[in-house]
Amino acid sequence: MTLEEKRDNRSPTTWLTAALWALTFSFVYLMIGLLLWWTALVFVVAGVTLTYFWWKNRQRSPASVLFGFTCACFAALALVTSGASMFVPISAAVDSVGPRRVVCGSVINPVQADELTVTTVGSSEPMMQSWPEIPQASMERVCSNRLSARGGRAVGLTLVGLLLAARATGHLITPASSGAVGARTRQV
Repeated sequence: MTLEEKRDNRSPTTWLTAALWALTFSFVYLMIGLLLWWTALVFVVAGVTLTYFWWKNRQRSPASVLFGFTCACFAALALVTSGASMFVPISAAVDSVGPRRVVCGSVINPVQADELTVTTVGSSEPMMQSWPEIPQASMERVCSNRLSARGGRAVGLTLVGLLLAARATGHLITPASSGAVGARTRQV
């Protein structure tokens, strides 16, 4: 086998796959910090573009089922984590040190601002304020920041999950080749 033949055997989608995984891992890294709206927009545009070109040039390989299953598992994990972060209630510390927390609710069902109460760790009952009272505005700000950050991460995980689901589907579905389409046309 000559060097020219080896070059032709390589998949035309290798660079697209590498770019999609680099984009996905960098986006997940960005979600650990603060997710801004323009970051999600850039990720969606780049991810959809890479996925489109990958779908256009994809080929069936012996490991396609393994790759599809792996992508499907990661997609399911991302989507389940995103759903859990939207529905699971959270609490935020109101002091830098100490057991006092304010229960904020979940992203889907936040606690109303006038119903925010301070609790101690391990207890869901409101506590009597023996320490200095915490202003209502401070509790609202803490909860708003925490819920906003969690909502942004949930959106980011949903985007990653959907792109990985598209990739998994592409690996599991046999691509239509131009020869097969021509053979079907001649039979009809």
